[in-house]
Amino acid sequence: MDIDKEFRQAVQDISQPVAQDVRFTPELAQKIRDRAGEGRRSGYRKLYTAATAVACLAAALAVWNPDMSELQNQVKQSAAALSDQKSKAIMQAALQPLQKAIPELSGYKLEMTGSTAGMITAFLREKDGVYANIAVNKQTGKLEVFKWSTGNGAQKQPSAQVAKEKAEQFLQAMLGEISAQYQQVAAGEIARPRSGYLDLDVPAIAVTYKKMKNGKTVPFSDVVVWVDGAGKVVSYGQVSDAEQATFTRLREALPELNPDAVLSNKGVHSSGYSFLLMNADKEGNQALISMTGQGDALTDYAVESVGNRQEPVEWAPKTVAVGKADQFLQSMLGEERKQYRETGNYDNPTYMRYYNDIPVLEDSLYVAVDKSGRIRQYTRSDVVYDPVALPDPSSAVPRQSAEGVLAKNMKLRYIEQVVIKRDPQAGGKPEVRPMLDYTPAVADLQMGISRSLYWYIDAVTGKIQYGAGNNGIDYDRRGTNEPITLNAGKNNQPVMVKTKEEAASLLAKDMGVDVKGLKSGEGKDDDSPSGKKKHFFWETKEGRQIDVTIDAQTGRVVDITIPRVDHNITVSEQVAFKEAIGFLEKFVDRGVTEVQLSQVIEPGEPNPVSSGSWEFEFIKSHEGVPVLEQYPGEAYIISVDPSTGKVHGFVNRTHMQEAVALPDKSKAVPVEQAVREYLAYMPLQLAYTVKGAMGERLASPKLVYVPMSDSKYADRNITIDAITGKAVIH
Repeated sequence: MDIDKEFRQAVQDISQPVAQDVRFTPELAQKIRDRAGEGRRSGYRKLYTAATAVACLAAALAVWNPDMSELQNQVKQSAAALSDQKSKAIMQAALQPLQKAIPELSGYKLEMTGSTAGMITAFLREKDGVYANIAVNKQTGKLEVFKWSTGNGAQKQPSAQVAKEKAEQFLQAMLGEISAQYQQVAAGEIARPRSGYLDLDVPAIAVTYKKMKNGKTVPFSDVVVWVDGAGKVVSYGQVSDAEQATFTRLREALPELNPDAVLSNKGVHSSGYSFLLMNADKEGNQALISMTGQGDALTDYAVESVGNRQEPVEWAPKTVAVGKADQFLQSMLGEERKQYRETGNYDNPTYMRYYNDIPVLEDSLYVAVDKSGRIRQYTRSDVVYDPVALPDPSSAVPRQSAEGVLAKNMKLRYIEQVVIKRDPQAGGKPEVRPMLDYTPAVADLQMGISRSLYWYIDAVTGKIQYGAGNNGIDYDRRGTNEPITLNAGKNNQPVMVKTKEEAASLLAKDMGVDVKGLKSGEGKDDDSPSGKKKHFFWETKEGRQIDVTIDAQTGRVVDITIPRVDHNITVSEQVAFKEAIGFLEKFVDRGVTEVQLSQVIEPGEPNPVSSGSWEFEFIKSHEGVPVLEQYPGEAYIISVDPSTGKVHGFVNRTHMQEAVALPDKSKAVPVEQAVREYLAYMPLQLAYTVKGAMGERLASPKLVYVPMSDSKYADRNITIDAITGKAVIH
């Protein structure tokens, strides 16, 4: 099976900008392939499921770390620091005890990878697949995290006795005389979180030590050592003094947190460290904790049950939850607590920071409280900025000027299915109809309260800024959105196949690919969100996969994937685009005679997310107006091999297989009327943002105008019916 192909298919449903900006080191690429490959033994359907799980892993990277685009920007910003000899000198000094404890590492090459306010990170690499991740405290110069992918594939667990002996030997070599201050307190199988993942997931025993003082263990002073089945120390984590102080504050705020909790894992994220504590309370639960900066800021806390014990959680009433949350936040934030306001939008308390009486969009808090009054989860957005750097509100253009910019950028779009209302008597079955909508951002589904910045108006310059919309649609940022007329008629019959033989004929006739003699198979997917699918696939001599996927009921072709011929890039965009349009005319759905280009991805090196080909994404169009389904999304994606100029990939993402009667755009109300209605529900408000419209971290915070509704419309979709001029809220 073609693991890369399966992974790319799975990640079609996550944000395209995030997927594109993931940096695939050889180790990450191999980890993805190994994880997806676990599904091979169980057949095609489970392989598809495994690939989807890997897509969730990629999404988790974006959740537990800052946005990938933000990460990319951080890498650029820290480039100067990476070349700083001081950082390298600190790293080299911190590695000496480790290389003494594990002499084998002395022959590994040091590759500096990052630097933040609190830590320096690096790889120690022998070769691809055999490397170690290292994190050093920038202030103390101490090694705090070591993760070693040895490449030996050991699948067995060591005995607890062997693990204890190996860990003791390592600790003595690593810490020298200081090791006498530590006492072994636990040894057991490494714990795995229910949410998130382990950045090193191997069969191993975790041996944990605590510092001793006056004959007693010191709470949260842990050191943890992992020993694998080959008897090698593959992981080391140590709690710093600053982190210990944060744990102590957390214990004061949460009396149920066990001071004798045992550290099972310490990991690294882009701006700090994560921790997994075992026996975190009297029920034996585990706690996931994350800190940023120098270990002085708590960003995540969550309680998880262990093993198969998954008890449903009942949440406290909102008034009780807010009271408990306020006490907790006062303990953790001190005077800073006064700058956060409860938004009132959710059952569990959520807060947004206000500065100069203006919200800071990305600076938010979430606290989940169960019916017993216990804090079960706390999340603080991982943003780093100096409040003093927030712009003076007096520098903003008048609100009326911003409203004028909004009016100039208001445009029409068709939505083929808009929920008008739901029938409670029919289990919430929705009543839907097509709509002509006035919107400032075609690629964005407007929510009542802004949760992301697909667009905003710079309050200082007065200019509108767009980001990529749903799944990376770049429609609003493109210079032109000219409709493309297809030669297919209104009664065209899209390509259909029912059997593997018909699929093979399609490949030969329309793609120029002969699959005769290749190992082949069939599979099905009954769990796809867009309906049951059937797959026909062939394996090339190189082990790559050729695949045709159809709608199991109709036979409509919804996916074709053919491996690239080679890695050469010789075909121009103009040539590739002409080929894509010719192909689309054969495979477009019935009644579609016009499309618009919504995204162009340039070719490059293939990786587990991208084929590296020319990629053209289209949305449907009618009389020059873009046509979307219920949610913004591409209708068709076509990939063209940059070395041959031939289409080698096609995805049909539409659910509407038959054309619907769309409203007459000539009957739309004047745009001024639509703008008044829009602002009645979505008034522009001043806000601060520390990120751009693409989620990238800005060099300095911005003052912006964004639409924000009354809280009663939070998380509701708001569309402006262009025919009636009235808002439809659903």
